[in-house]
Amino acid sequence: MASLGKKILSAFIEMEDKTTKNEDAAAPSLPASHVPAGSQEGRAATSIDAKFSDHFNRLFADANLPGPDYYEFFKMTDAMHVIKDEGARFSAAFAGLQAQGLDKQKLLSSAQEYVKILDADAAAFHNTVDQALLDKVQNKKKEMEEVQQRIQKLSQEIVSLQQQIGVLTKEVAENEAKIESNSSGYEAALAASRNKLLQDIEKIKQYIL
Repeated sequence: MASLGKKILSAFIEMEDKTTKNEDAAAPSLPASHVPAGSQEGRAATSIDAKFSDHFNRLFADANLPGPDYYEFFKMTDAMHVIKDEGARFSAAFAGLQAQGLDKQKLLSSAQEYVKILDADAAAFHNTVDQALLDKVQNKKKEMEEVQQRIQKLSQEIVSLQQQIGVLTKEVAENEAKIESNSSGYEAALAASRNKLLQDIEKIKQYIL
């Protein structure tokens, strides 16, 4: 029954069961207004998506046993929608099927069986929804949290690296200043020593014969 839930769930959540589409396309379906749920007036007041309608029509058609039962009764009452009086419509449909062997007890018991079929389908659908929520929502939320934690960790690393850059920038500036200062001192001392040496050479030439 889990596949039934997946079929109807695929109407609004993209599922990875491609065979479902082929099965739905091959199965005949009744118009949306033919869903056997509530009165004709109730169905007319509700806009039912065609995919959901096709699903339930096929569900009932697959469960329909040979001979008349509630399925044939609901189709006949629906076909008699021109009869405005609901009681007359029900009586006329029952009279037509009574000749084929349908009695009130069988009509009611078969209707209860279809209720059980709906309940089983609903259970399968809800199980599929729960699994879809786990796969497509909860797991994605967990993935989002992991990404956010990674972003936070990376942000902290970025802040730490930026602080390191600040320290290194300060060290670079200090080292540049020291090197420039030492270079300037060296050049000044070099020039003074060179000048003194050149002056002494000239004086030696001058004073010592």
